[in-house]
Amino acid sequence: MKLFIDGEKSRAICSHCKATVNIVFKRRDVPFSDGKGCAQDILVGVCDECDDVVSIPPQSTPAIAEARKKALKSVEVRLPAIYLDILDLAAFAVERNATSDFRKGLLCYYIHDLAIDPNGISRVISAHKMLTNSSFGDKPKIPRRRFSMKISDKLKDELLQLEQNSELNTTDLLKSVVFHIQREVLLKPKHEKIKALQYLAVLTGK
Repeated sequence: MKLFIDGEKSRAICSHCKATVNIVFKRRDVPFSDGKGCAQDILVGVCDECDDVVSIPPQSTPAIAEARKKALKSVEVRLPAIYLDILDLAAFAVERNATSDFRKGLLCYYIHDLAIDPNGISRVISAHKMLTNSSFGDKPKIPRRRFSMKISDKLKDELLQLEQNSELNTTDLLKSVVFHIQREVLLKPKHEKIKALQYLAVLTGK
């Protein structure tokens, strides 16, 4: 992989000029394509003609990934400890080498899955009702643990959509999602879901 330095020249196709142009590598703040946040002071190739950014060398990818990570939205709740135990056990059932970080992957997968499913809200409400009547219902003095995760704007919007349509707050919604995970991964495993989650575990290296 070639490494570029400030001031180095090259050539690239400029979408603005609609031609192959001369470029020079400079440090710039580059906004994300969705307009939410930017990667600051990264090396990019700039068109000599229109001054647009037309090329981003591979060496700038880690800085962009880190900037994107910082732009993620934070979700924080306090859950009964048993729910985190369920997530850890489900993660282990999917991938025996999975770390505790994969429980976040499990939650994100199911939040998205429920949000795009036309029957997602009924699944959430059904899980909540079963949860309320189960041994996992809230009890006094039950140990609780803080749970936090960073999610994208898109997933945050899907989470809010599920909250509004189910009329559950964030804590109750996540508890219902965990209960749903328990049913589909541990109690009555769904082959297609397990396969998708195993693929996710490989991709994320969790």
